[in-house]
Formats: sequence, structure tokens, C-alpha cells
Amino acid sequence: MFRTCLLATTAAAVLAFGTLMTATPAQAQCTARFTCDPGVSPVCWFRLFYRNGNSSVFTVPAGGERRIFGLSPGERYCSSNRGTPGFQCNAQRIRMAC
Repeated sequence: MFRTCLLATTAAAVLAFGTLMTATPAQAQCTARFTCDPGVSPVCWFRLFYRNGNSSVFTVPAGGERRIFGLSPGERYCSSNRGTPGFQCNAQRIRMAC
């Protein structure tokens, strides 16, 4: 009886340790705030460049702000008040809270 209990406890410990070792570490999920100053243009355009190579475009009305969630450190953006920023813009590092 003692031997069976010891074997079951050892097996459970090995399985638990194996589960911990195979778990992937969580990526940092960060948030950034993008604003558009009033008076220059009725709308500001932003292009986000993600670390995986994708990009996305969004707008913010003048005097407004938009929060973007799920960002990772090292991602960059371009902004414009004259239309959608191109891919060859002077991208800046996103200031974010993680």
C-alpha cells in the first residue's frame, strides 16, 4: 500500500513539473494612448508596425484620444495629419505601459 502511494505521488510530481516546463511564457501585453491635437486637422492618422511584420491603420478625431491594447515592447508607429502614413515613414518607438 505504501509503495503504491509513493509511486502515485512521484508520478504526480513528475507530471506537474513537466507541465511547468512546457508552458510558454506570457508575452507582455501593453497599452498605449494615441492623441490628436485640435486645430491642425479634423483627423489624425496612425500606422502601427507590429514586431511580427504586420501593420494597421487607425484614425483619431481632433482633440480626441484612442487606447490600443495588446501591444508588445519594441513596436513602432507613424502619424500624419494629411492622410494615411506610408510604409516608408520615420517610425517612432511607441511609449506604452505594460
